[in-house]
Amino acid sequence: MTPQFFELAPLAQTAILSFIILLLGLAGVLWMLWLKPMPKVAKSANLGILLTMMGGFSWVFYQSYHAEIALTETELKLDIPFYKVQLARSELLAAQARLIDLKQEASLVPSFKTNGIGMPGFQLGWFNLKGKEKAFVAVTDKSELVLVPTTRGYNLLLTVPEGERFLAQLQK
Repeated sequence: MTPQFFELAPLAQTAILSFIILLLGLAGVLWMLWLKPMPKVAKSANLGILLTMMGGFSWVFYQSYHAEIALTETELKLDIPFYKVQLARSELLAAQARLIDLKQEASLVPSFKTNGIGMPGFQLGWFNLKGKEKAFVAVTDKSELVLVPTTRGYNLLLTVPEGERFLAQLQK
């Protein structure tokens, strides 16, 4: 089997607006700190931290358009900003994988972020779900999701526009 590649859904307008507002807010704080009189060391440290944060969020925003899922005969690889998840096919409970709509299944809604990014229209990283399960989440649209349970004790919750084709390849 040749590797099958699937893209994650692009960011919705809500997520794009969230990133723009976040970056503008950080730029505003950066500008205020630049103008504020304070010791040089404190000013340099603050500006360095803010520039790093702006760079990190800009990189996540840019990379979110290049995130992909690679499915091979032996493994599933998620190449997503800040995260690379690699699971053997034997660790995936492919027979239980399915398409879901979070508006219909409230217990699968990501609720508590343990390590990731959560903003309107974009959730990425490790979350606890309302049903108390753990999941690796890459969500940009709550109605086009694929749920893939694993033997590692967590689920994958991914926005895949070609969800039916992805599931068909996963369950082969």
